[in-house]
Amino acid sequence: SATVDALIHEMFGAAKEPPADSGASLRVGMREIKISGATPPAARLHSSTHSSAVAAPQALAAPAELKAALSDVRSDASPTDWALCALEPDGSSLRLVGKGEGGAEALAAQLSDDAVFYGLVRRTDQIDKSTTIKFVFLSFIGSALSTMKRAKVSTVKGAVSEVFAPFHAELMSATEPSEVTSATVDALIHEMFGAAKEPPADSGASLRVGMREIKISGATPPAARLHSSTHSSAVAAPQALAAPAELKAALSDVRSDASPTDWALCALEPDGSSLRLVGKGEGGAEALAAQLSDDAVFYGLVRRTDQIDKSTTIKFVFLSFIGSALSTMKRAKVSTVKGAVSEVFAPFHAELMSATEPSEVTSATVDAL
Repeated sequence: SATVDALIHEMFGAAKEPPADSGASLRVGMREIKISGATPPAARLHSSTHSSAVAAPQALAAPAELKAALSDVRSDASPTDWALCALEPDGSSLRLVGKGEGGAEALAAQLSDDAVFYGLVRRTDQIDKSTTIKFVFLSFIGSALSTMKRAKVSTVKGAVSEVFAPFHAELMSATEPSEVTSATVDALIHEMFGAAKEPPADSGASLRVGMREIKISGATPPAARLHSSTHSSAVAAPQALAAPAELKAALSDVRSDASPTDWALCALEPDGSSLRLVGKGEGGAEALAAQLSDDAVFYGLVRRTDQIDKSTTIKFVFLSFIGSALSTMKRAKVSTVKGAVSEVFAPFHAELMSATEPSEVTSATVDAL
């Protein structure tokens, strides 16, 4: 519950009692401001009992040299195929780390375990007589960062994505440089868009779409038809995902003012095609965290209720958990279903992204966001 509360307060502000003559103090994003008057500002900010709106992305400064580096990566006239920036410690701006040639491996050499990084990698494939270009956005959260700092990264994710958009695929929340490789990037692209391989002459081509492989008759490799243009800036649609009725009912229970249920948790099936309800109940973030394991991917919804003066505020926090025992490739492929999962859990007010240890899922962490 502490993690959940911290997330909410980082996104929406938290009121605290000031000296009588100084006015209330309101935390907004990374800043604290004073507001005169006797009424706590959070009571005015959240005047209704329930709100389903999602907070706007936190403002983030992107330097001109970063924008120029990203343009260089996108340019057909430039050999530059990667650019990397770091999030400043106060979370208010991005700093260009570097750009160059050498793809994912060259970018990975610039990463360290004590900071948050974001990058763009350009991948070029030659399929038959067609050249295809794809851009992959990646986020990296250093493993040495504290639980609270890791959790707070989600408050700027939307703003960072806008700086790097458009892109075709996303490598989300890597924690070790060894996860950032050309093989991982290619696997993500192929998971989103399909990859052709040469079949026996009489069997037709084999096309991988999502988690499935299908055969297509004919001599022309299907990927050549799938990617006929030299460059595309479109973002792939979320992969279809089956959500069982019992999961939808559990989420409705969490949202109901008449129910004491304040959390629900599901797991992604190993083949990535559907979600499975793990459980629901009372006890908030800590009770949900007790259901997590290191060998699977989980998604959950936590309900937080705050009493501020005479006003009751209710907020919902969506969380994703990627077990630390999963392989690098399985961790990377989670990003291909992220959009579809978000749609199942929407709307929510804040997000705790890609936790890897149950100890990260607490009320304190959520409050910090």
